[in-house]
Amino acid sequence: MADLLFEVIKRAQSEKRLLGVRTSTSDGRFSVGYVVSYSDELLMLRVINRDGMQTGIQSYHIEDIFQLDFDDRYIRNIELKENNLDKVYAGIKSPDFMEQEYLNIPLLLARAMQHKQLVFLTTRIGPDLYGYVRQFSEQEILLECFTEYGEDDGIVIIRVDNIRHFVWSDEDTRMIELHLKRREQRGQ
Repeated sequence: MADLLFEVIKRAQSEKRLLGVRTSTSDGRFSVGYVVSYSDELLMLRVINRDGMQTGIQSYHIEDIFQLDFDDRYIRNIELKENNLDKVYAGIKSPDFMEQEYLNIPLLLARAMQHKQLVFLTTRIGPDLYGYVRQFSEQEILLECFTEYGEDDGIVIIRVDNIRHFVWSDEDTRMIELHLKRREQRGQ
């Protein structure tokens, strides 16, 4: 495994790509970062957290590494976030209607559909949902859903009274929008 391990480390360093390093078999946690340098004994990473922010530089004993992850969707998601920190964590201005109208869930759904806003809905029963409001009535909503990685996740119809919380825009919805925009630019 050592030859393959060093091949992937070298590739991650030369391509300036993030690398996932797993050293603990007792839990699922692992570190993600850029290869600063390495030897037969140590790997030095500039560690990046799940929010795309640099947290420090850390060493890993080569003999403790039992798995490397490279170019998987979790790591690509962190790379996208890190390269778009200004968009993901931008100052959010609330839409004017939120300060001018009496707010309720049906109004928020109508405005989200009107503004083509990707929203996050937490529900009382069932899974929480990311998506675009495509149709709705006072009783039901049809949502075009996406995963946290911007992958199509089907159509869901839920009752409006099942919506517990409505999120207009947050870090996760902006990341999904970045994934969708990137996919659109690639023609996928």
